[in-house]
Amino acid sequence: MPEPTPPDARSPAAVVTGPPGAAEVAAQRRREPAPAALAELVAEAVVAHPSVVRLDGGAFGTVATWLSGRRLVGVLVGRTDEPVEIGVVLRLDRPIPATVAALRASLAPLVDGAPVDVTVADVEVP
Repeated sequence: MPEPTPPDARSPAAVVTGPPGAAEVAAQRRREPAPAALAELVAEAVVAHPSVVRLDGGAFGTVATWLSGRRLVGVLVGRTDEPVEIGVVLRLDRPIPATVAALRASLAPLVDGAPVDVTVADVEVP
């Protein structure tokens, strides 16, 4: 009669493929852009808005993402459970709340529904 397998013994398949769910986690990581790449995509989308004059890092420059060899000022992408923060200087050609709502709507597909915090650091009169 064969000896029973101890409960902590793993099958050879588990050793080769990893714990259950590991493949799904790895696939999800491949689909999600890295924070640095996401920050660059967010920055491009923000400055493409006609009312955005430029990105702004805030009073102490804390709204920024570290990239390879430089800082991207005006966009802060943290962990997946944190909101994306952007700081902008706006042109006063339309109401500020409407511009902020338009920025959030344009960024929603990029950030996969994560909250977007928008700080209007300054305005310029056209």
